[in-house]
Amino acid sequence: MKIFLGGIAALVIGIVLLVFWWWDFLTMLKGLIPIILLVGGGFAAYSGYDEIKEKMTGEPEKFEPAFGTMEAEKPTDVSAAAEEEKPEKPKARRPRRRAAKKKEA
Repeated sequence: MKIFLGGIAALVIGIVLLVFWWWDFLTMLKGLIPIILLVGGGFAAYSGYDEIKEKMTGEPEKFEPAFGTMEAEKPTDVSAAAEEEKPEKPKARRPRRRAAKKKEA
């Protein structure tokens, strides 16, 4: 209950101070927007550079196992895995019979 009341008090004080210091808030926001753009743009450029670098060197894409898989489940030898998992041929399906129409009495 104390945390709830403290949160409500902080919310009210924050709204009151935001009203009184509105222009100072906008000045701070004007200074914060270029910093956010610089950091975000730098991160995006680094990520793009890293991706281009991987494509140019011809490195294979990193394998990330799906959630819940164990290392013991993954085959170590590709040829052995291909022999173990031979796809089955699809079975021939019989055509479906249509249901007989009910005759009205």
